Amino acid sequence: MTIDPLDISTERELATVSPWREHGARLLMFGVVGLSGVGVNLAVFKLFYLGLVPGGLGEDARFLLANLAGIIVSIFTNFLLNDRFTWGDRQKGSRRDWWRRLIRYYLAASGAGAVQMVTAWASLPLWVMLNLNPGGYKLAPTLGVLTGIACGMALNFVASHFWAFRDAETPN
Repeated sequence: MTIDPLDISTERELATVSPWREHGARLLMFGVVGLSGVGVNLAVFKLFYLGLVPGGLGEDARFLLANLAGIIVSIFTNFLLNDRFTWGDRQKGSRRDWWRRLIRYYLAASGAGAVQMVTAWASLPLWVMLNLNPGGYKLAPTLGVLTGIACGMALNFVASHFWAFRDAETPN
């Protein structure tokens, strides 16, 4: 009886991760981190909107300031998680490189935050018009923020992947 050697070439092909799968996994992790950021963003937004921003400013000003506070805090928490997990495989470099990544991420996320702010502000009248108030709770401000977050996410991923979290340059 003759035993043919095991052909492992297909196993080898499966062992290498395709770029599409790698990017998909990174995008999924970015989304998970982003979901945690949504929670942080909404918690800070609600904290400011319902309590820390003076009511005398008017509802529009309270909405704007509370939204901005949520963005600023969630950018930082997302940076920490993305740096550790989403792009944890990239060369980190020195402490100076950490600050460079943080600044780049804040710039990229600020662009995404600007998109979020504009989209949230622009979509708010639509959500108000729909008059979704279950149990007397006004959903419009929250839905406006969520609409903005979704639009800013795409911009943030691309800028983060190709700029903010790129490998640190290593000296020759």
